[in-house]
Amino acid sequence: MLASLQDILDTVKANNLTYHQKLMMLGNIAERLFDPRELLGYTDEEWGFLQSQMICDLCEGYAIYRPRYILPDYNVYIQKGCEFLELPPPKDLDEALDGLLILYSHIPSITTYPVYVGRLDSLLEPFITDEEKDYIKIKRFLNHIDKTVPDSFCHANIGPYDTKAGRLILRAVIELEAPTPNMTIRYDKTKTSREFAELAAKACLLVSKPSFANDAYYIADLGEEYGIASCYNALPECGGAYTLTRLRLGTIARACKSADEMVNELLPRVAKCALSTMDKRHKFVVEESHFFSTSFLEKEGFIKRTNFTGMFAIVGLADATNHLLHCEGLNETFGKSQRGDEIATAIMDKLKVITEMHEGVYAERTGNRYLLHAQVGASNHEEDKYNAPAHRIRVGEEPTLLAHLKQSAPFHKYFPSGTGDLFAFDQTYVDHRDAVVDIIDGAFALGYRYITTYLKNTDLIRVTGYLVKKSEVEKYRKGEVALRDTTWYGSGTDECAQVFDRQLRDEQDVNG
Repeated sequence: MLASLQDILDTVKANNLTYHQKLMMLGNIAERLFDPRELLGYTDEEWGFLQSQMICDLCEGYAIYRPRYILPDYNVYIQKGCEFLELPPPKDLDEALDGLLILYSHIPSITTYPVYVGRLDSLLEPFITDEEKDYIKIKRFLNHIDKTVPDSFCHANIGPYDTKAGRLILRAVIELEAPTPNMTIRYDKTKTSREFAELAAKACLLVSKPSFANDAYYIADLGEEYGIASCYNALPECGGAYTLTRLRLGTIARACKSADEMVNELLPRVAKCALSTMDKRHKFVVEESHFFSTSFLEKEGFIKRTNFTGMFAIVGLADATNHLLHCEGLNETFGKSQRGDEIATAIMDKLKVITEMHEGVYAERTGNRYLLHAQVGASNHEEDKYNAPAHRIRVGEEPTLLAHLKQSAPFHKYFPSGTGDLFAFDQTYVDHRDAVVDIIDGAFALGYRYITTYLKNTDLIRVTGYLVKKSEVEKYRKGEVALRDTTWYGSGTDECAQVFDRQLRDEQDVNG
């Protein structure tokens, strides 16, 4: 949506934002002062679908001056150093950690902070010499990230192999209980030791990270050189994504009277317009903003422009399906309805065809095609109350765990740039981490790409793809200033989708 001078003044006068949060918001407002019909060439139809909230550009802005998500190849620093920052290749762990922290402060993204801090265990493993001393250094390093990158869209990867550095990272993650960095283990039971997997499961239960990514599945789609960034966005490493545009499927469906009208008439029109706006945004950031031609990241090989792509996302599959079930006179809900699964599959099949037929702009790495994504960043926008995250079943309507896994798994295949499901477990699972890993193995066997668990009674909770502390959300709701901007998003998403109240999965539910 377009911004105004009043938005600038409201931000300046806000009494619940830090200096850096105001700075970030003012920058975003500046990008949205321009009319995209004039600056980018949006058509009236494209702008109309944005105005009606069927297309949501996540307030990215229109005068785009950097890609949304950047996933540098940090191994370039380990091997060669960084000429621009006058950093030689590190010789020991202290230099490696110090240099990475310096690099992070120069990695932009839509949040102004780095959304990807690399495969930390493989980066640090060559420098581990004294585990107890090195643990203290790694713990300080992770704490430094949490306090200087106050945005839990910042994401680290570990795995798939069991390493000393990986174990030290998990130990520190549990002790720190910090929202940032978010974390994923690239998991493959043929490569990952069972002991390391269970240690990761313990951390995931206690502090909501790392989540488990089906490494073999993502390698098949994106190749070995990929990373999980931001929420759970799978993208080419040494590259990233220019933009992320989402369709609010629940909003689109409410304008239709039948599944046929939704799938074969309105949805194709809206989807093609959204893809067209992405083309125009990509052209601007590559051809007009001069980001790549002026960035040391491109010059020194940390990123390559040809490794970037676009993310075409959906929210509200459950809401669209529920509305169309109602239109057919069925008192059923997505997640517990065979007809609902048929409708949802028809929607996703249509979107897959439309996406594959569209030739994207500056997306060589992914065959000049944009990647479908199951987006979860619902906010406190009124329309997001009618669009549950991604293809997830609405909170309060979940079936038992096994039924939930079987229902959800077939939808994971549509989303090569990321999807995932979350399950809240009770305290007993901390002593039965083998059972948690068995559940994850079973989910991956069904076709899951990504899964995460957490204890429902913990303070640090996974909202959708990112983490917040419930105690910080409560402070924010009382009008207090919050360190992390993701605290705002967590508060809004909970108000829209009741994510703090997901169904508790206990032994009876798992076995039921």
